Amino acid sequence: MTLAALALGAQADARARSFTLVNAGPATILAVEVSPSGRGQFGPSLIGRVELPPGNALHITMPARAACRGDLRILWDGGRVEQRADEDFCQGPRVLRLSTPQP
Repeated sequence: MTLAALALGAQADARARSFTLVNAGPATILAVEVSPSGRGQFGPSLIGRVELPPGNALHITMPARAACRGDLRILWDGGRVEQRADEDFCQGPRVLRLSTPQP
């Protein structure tokens, strides 16, 4: 396999592990963390120090070491937490719409 083919494979893999996060709720998203499915070992926020205000979207690329399936934990302004179990990050282009969970 040539170096160019390896580079194209890596680009395709990165695209497969990315998604667009849409804040469809009335509160700001402060952090989005991922853990291998069922393990509860959440890493640092995928959005870093960025806050995602209501009505905005952000393209997120998963870390190279992340498995295709994982759990998401979303931290909202005001202390609310939303969890999404067993998301498939290797699925084709996708949009994940989040709205503020009820208190």
